[in-house]
Amino acid sequence: MTAYRDKDIINILGNIPIFQGLDAADYAEILPLLRHETCPPGAFIIREGTHGDSMCVIIRGSVKVTKTGEDNEEILLEPLYAGSFFGEFSLIDNMPRSANVITMEETELFRLAKKDFDALLAKNSAISGAFYKNCLEETFSRFRNIISNFAFTQNSLREKSSRLEELSRDLSLARKIQSYFINRDLLDLQDPFLPGVRHSYLYRPCIEIGGDFLNVAVLRHGLAAIIIADIMGHGITSALGTGVLKSAYSLSMEALGEKPTRLMRFLNGHFLGAIPQLYATCYYALVDMNKKRIKLAKAGHPHPLFWKRRKKDFIDINCPGTGLGLIKKPRFGFVEYGIDRGDRILFFTDGIIEQQNPRGEMYSEARLKNRFRELIEKNDENIVDRIYDDVKAFSSKNPIDDDITLLLLEF
Repeated sequence: MTAYRDKDIINILGNIPIFQGLDAADYAEILPLLRHETCPPGAFIIREGTHGDSMCVIIRGSVKVTKTGEDNEEILLEPLYAGSFFGEFSLIDNMPRSANVITMEETELFRLAKKDFDALLAKNSAISGAFYKNCLEETFSRFRNIISNFAFTQNSLREKSSRLEELSRDLSLARKIQSYFINRDLLDLQDPFLPGVRHSYLYRPCIEIGGDFLNVAVLRHGLAAIIIADIMGHGITSALGTGVLKSAYSLSMEALGEKPTRLMRFLNGHFLGAIPQLYATCYYALVDMNKKRIKLAKAGHPHPLFWKRRKKDFIDINCPGTGLGLIKKPRFGFVEYGIDRGDRILFFTDGIIEQQNPRGEMYSEARLKNRFRELIEKNDENIVDRIYDDVKAFSSKNPIDDDITLLLLEF
């Protein structure tokens, strides 16, 4: 208590509705009842459903107010900081706590116990009268807000229903537009788009529409361009970013399709100018089956996993490249490798390697590489599906929280 001036504590109490209107002598009666506590991060100050027997005032630090949803899911209601208070109606009734209050950092607070405050009210009629008057006014104020919100809700239900129907139609259209970003007309073909190359792919947005982009284009017989990209975040905003990237890629393919570094610079400039608040990662591959060569260029994206049959191991790809939309003059390069029969290359977005399990562990590139190796050694014919099944099993009860895209080429 001595670490804080009485004046500062009285100023905080004076901002709490149920203590307003008291004089200095009244506050002097309340101050000795406050119990100082210091709580470490992650401490439960209040647990939902427990008996309410005190209120608290935060002096330093912060807490979060949460409720427990289905399957013990934590629902965040709001954060509270120094000067805030909670649990004040526990000084009046004995109802169970309606929410959890958990410290987000080391937090100091003062706690006022109901039994101590009841004893003060019993002997001080001035404080008692002001306190119950304030409680009554606060209760009516909250009740009026509830009535007002209910009336507003009733009046706007029809309008909201109409808007929801319109949004549903928009999302349906967005899903159709989304299919334009993943050129399924070529990828879904059973026949290879390149002679001597078997392909398989998977695209799973974590919500209705996503921010991943996969495109394959045959430039001429035996030569194909592949781009895989990931726009920051997911949902409608990232889908719009995907559309910008798709349009820029389509515009540049004829002139720059065989020039990976110049293509990357063009995409960066177009993306930076069109949507300066977003960024993207992407990977570009130029596969030439006539010369049995592949060129690879990246823009902040994870390197693909390139399995060399003769080595019975993966190639360590090293190629510079900054994400798109970050800086005006990034540095891009490309690397080139030979292609042999039995080689395989797996392109992927980071939704796979960053997926977490209930313990907070990431799936990781190392796990992806090990699983890919196992499936190759088993001569599995459904590698892409097996990898996705492994990601879901690893996630367990955790939902897939990012878009996932895979493309496998088997030579």
